[in-house]
Amino acid sequence: MKTIGAALLALALAVGGTLATGTPATAATSTTKQAACSGTSDFDGDGLEDVAVGDPFADGGKGAVHILSGDKVIPISVPGLQQGDALGWSVTLAKVDPGNPCADLVVGAPYTDVDGVKDAGAVYVVYGGGSPAPQQLVAPEPQRDAHFGWSLASRGSLVAIGAPYEDQAQIADAGSVYVREGTGRLIRINQDSAEVPGNGEVGDQFGWSLAVGPGNSLLVGVPYENDDGAGRQVDAGKSDSGAAVRIDNVLAPTLAGVKLDSPTKAAGDRYGYAVAYAEGAGFAVTAPGHGYVQLYDPAMRPTRRVGQGAGFGFSMAASADGKVAVGAPYEGGVRVLSFKNAAEDKRLPASDGLFGWSLTYSGNKLYIGQPDAVPAGKVLVLARNSDELRPLQPPAGADFGSSIAG
Repeated sequence: MKTIGAALLALALAVGGTLATGTPATAATSTTKQAACSGTSDFDGDGLEDVAVGDPFADGGKGAVHILSGDKVIPISVPGLQQGDALGWSVTLAKVDPGNPCADLVVGAPYTDVDGVKDAGAVYVVYGGGSPAPQQLVAPEPQRDAHFGWSLASRGSLVAIGAPYEDQAQIADAGSVYVREGTGRLIRINQDSAEVPGNGEVGDQFGWSLAVGPGNSLLVGVPYENDDGAGRQVDAGKSDSGAAVRIDNVLAPTLAGVKLDSPTKAAGDRYGYAVAYAEGAGFAVTAPGHGYVQLYDPAMRPTRRVGQGAGFGFSMAASADGKVAVGAPYEGGVRVLSFKNAAEDKRLPASDGLFGWSLTYSGNKLYIGQPDAVPAGKVLVLARNSDELRPLQPPAGADFGSSIAG
């Protein structure tokens, strides 16, 4: 695991914890009526937009996932987990089952062993509204240490799954992405796929971060790619300058797209560490190595670049009204940037701990993860036009707030 990516693992080993208690909800046992579900993110059928929160080191490393619904923190049960699976490393809400009005919960467990293949990784789909039972997804050809499920993104019924440590043609850690429309088959995409820009090289980690845009477009972060010119090279160029690859339509019979290299072309930028799409406004890409965010319009033309210092851009989330929240958890800070008007930018007051480790928007609220908060992590909720941060915590856990999605 790379330096920044390893930090949460080190934190978890120091903290430890147990699975959150309470009455878990499962797709098989929920009393929710499908007809009660409303909105694109209502998982539990109470008429409210829900938010998913991961705690991958809970219960001895089996991991845990919760749903935030109003002021409720609801643990979700996933059967068959083993110690060290890290369920909740990534989360998203999607409409996997188009016939079900409820949102479905998709959860990554990238350290899951698959048929004896260590840390191949798995993803679980927990269907909202009562049925069917949770489904496990794995790569068609599981690889050791591929960490399938490291990252997740969705839009409607399209789900994208990152496996950034997957090898490609014996090139270690080149990385792959898998996409799935509804309940269809998994489609594998990497930088060696026909017409995908770039070349898969050792340690690129294509799929580290993901954002789905309109028209089945997908922006893929490749933060450990070296700026080494054309062609396939190894240990050349500016190390870990990073890149992002935008694929125009991942479901098209012939793929096409554009590769965006680090705009500063500086070693250690890790450009592509976090990516996001703001509806109608454009895409955003972070480079926390040197601490900046590059904004693009919907046609991928660069607009604003905003810098703050090393670590800025560790996390990011886009709102429905053309803004992105950007986290700098090692500085305890979150900053909100506007695609449309820099005068609308806002800096939240600095906080202690890893405030801003994870971020998401839901409705008119910003949700901020702080997984190292005592005793087991917390999520803080900030309503629009408010300065009050409302905390939500599970009854038990380890690093609640490590991942979050609305």
